[in-house]
Amino acid sequence: MSSLRAKRINLFLLFAVYCLLFTFFSSCGNGEGDKLPVATNDSITPADIRAINDKINTDRGNVDLYFQRAKAYFSHNDYSNAVNDMKIVLNFDSTKSNYYIFLSDLYFSQNQTRDTRDMLRKAIALDSTNSEALTKYSQLFYLLKQYDTATIFINRSLHFNNSSSVAHFQKGMILKEWGDTAKAISSFQSAVEFNQQYYDAYMQLGLLHSVKKNPVAPGFFSNALNIDPKSIEARYGKAKFFQDVSDYENALKEYNSILDISPENQEVAFNIGGILFVQKKYNEALEKYELTIKRDANFFRGYYGRGRCYEALGEINKAKEDYKRCLALNPQFDLAAIQLDALDRKGKK
Repeated sequence: MSSLRAKRINLFLLFAVYCLLFTFFSSCGNGEGDKLPVATNDSITPADIRAINDKINTDRGNVDLYFQRAKAYFSHNDYSNAVNDMKIVLNFDSTKSNYYIFLSDLYFSQNQTRDTRDMLRKAIALDSTNSEALTKYSQLFYLLKQYDTATIFINRSLHFNNSSSVAHFQKGMILKEWGDTAKAISSFQSAVEFNQQYYDAYMQLGLLHSVKKNPVAPGFFSNALNIDPKSIEARYGKAKFFQDVSDYENALKEYNSILDISPENQEVAFNIGGILFVQKKYNEALEKYELTIKRDANFFRGYYGRGRCYEALGEINKAKEDYKRCLALNPQFDLAAIQLDALDRKGKK
């Protein structure tokens, strides 16, 4: 009888201890928000953060509000406050992989690659199937030029989410570095199939098809321009394709459209000079090359282009002088050295 009574007492004590511990930890959790300072606004507090602060002051235990505010701080490039809010978030809950993914973005924006890596490792440790974390981890190794590792993680990402346009784009970039153009194009094509507003993917498709002088290239640059009508790089890609396939009329049209947006563009002026030279409009070409030199006295290719014009116009001494200036600025520019050598050999005959 006494033994049974003792057991009952022990069970009662254990239950009492359990209740006390449960009450203690529950009260700690519920009061966590009360320990945090009141969120204050001032005259320079952005409107979106001001609104979140007001919500926090009425619900300081709501972890999602601190996460929202961290993202808002990040959007305003206020990295220190964003990180501080994420410390609060993780103090509430350290089990969600998306918190660590966001922290990886924060650290990456500040070029803190080691912290970026550590946050992504934690995200993947919490959820090994998280496609976003795996893709970002692959991107990190891609930037570090560790393409083997980047490939492993992007393949894993696509295994868990094959409809991710970002993952397909990332795989395309890796394949491009490997020199596998055909597979890279296939990956970029998959990216735009899943996201028809993927500007960067259209640009990559335009560039890769341009290398092959494939007539579909301008269409991809046009798609990019539909997304960003003021894109200079898309207009330039389109113009350069037309120039490379000797469609000078369309090339000049596209180059001039860039000058409407960016009148001081050096590369465009230089390329227009090249087209005019091929068309044997040497004086007009010379004017374009002179324009590039006036804008930048160290633009060595401008001297080379002008030298070619002088040579075509029979002004050999001026041509030699420009080739020499070009080589003084860039001794490795072989085209100028070849032209200068050819003129010197002619002069000796």
